[in-house]
Amino acid sequence: MKNSKLKPCRLSASVANLLGLPAAALTPGAQLLISDTEHLWFDSVAGVAIWQREGLQQGFPADSLEEALARVRCDNVG
Repeated sequence: MKNSKLKPCRLSASVANLLGLPAAALTPGAQLLISDTEHLWFDSVAGVAIWQREGLQQGFPADSLEEALARVRCDNVG
């Protein structure tokens, strides 16, 4: 994560499918940040985030996108 710059991306069914996110990821409160090597999905209604990089996917609770991003930057998602 240290060298990667996550940027907002519009979440659509085709993007979710390409990233391996389930159809349930397409919620009104969902936000997506992506880079060349990873992505961070966050749902504000459910308070859940999913971070994926290099074939590893980790889900974790988060109260905000900012909190989820901070946890990813600190490798504190477990």
